[in-house]
Amino acid sequence: MTEQALLFEIKPAEASQLDMLEHVFDPNTLSKHHYKRYEVQKHGEGVYLIAWHDHTPIGHFLLRWSGPQDAPVRTYLDVTKTAYLEAGATHSAYQRKGVATALIREAERLAKEHGCTHIGLEVGSTDNPDAKRLYEHLGYVDWGQGEFLISWEYVERNGHPRTDSEIVTYMHKPL
Repeated sequence: MTEQALLFEIKPAEASQLDMLEHVFDPNTLSKHHYKRYEVQKHGEGVYLIAWHDHTPIGHFLLRWSGPQDAPVRTYLDVTKTAYLEAGATHSAYQRKGVATALIREAERLAKEHGCTHIGLEVGSTDNPDAKRLYEHLGYVDWGQGEFLISWEYVERNGHPRTDSEIVTYMHKPL
């Protein structure tokens, strides 16, 4: 018996969906990450792409029209016409079913349509080898300038603020 292909659609986030996105993807924080990503879209600075299967969100990526803000990348690369992918995730039950690939391809299409000539993203250097392999498969290459540290703040469900960090490398490709 052959496995049936997963049917899903990719659409920009809508304000009415944000609580559901928080519940499905970030149930243990009060940080409202999905609201913040939606604000980027609302201000015309990018688009927050959501993959849906049977009215359930199964993956997401935030596409920014401007390149990464990280100083290490900006020091070495001109990111003027470089789109930037961030905050990518696929629900564990839907991984390895083409969701991330479809989200990235749609982001690339939109970035090119928006006039961007390149697109880039950051990936954990040691903790996310599957994602790095996917990006390489899709044509992304290591930028050649090594790894760097990124940090972010969040609020746990109990209200305690926290900071987390990760060592990443930047990958990019022409559109």
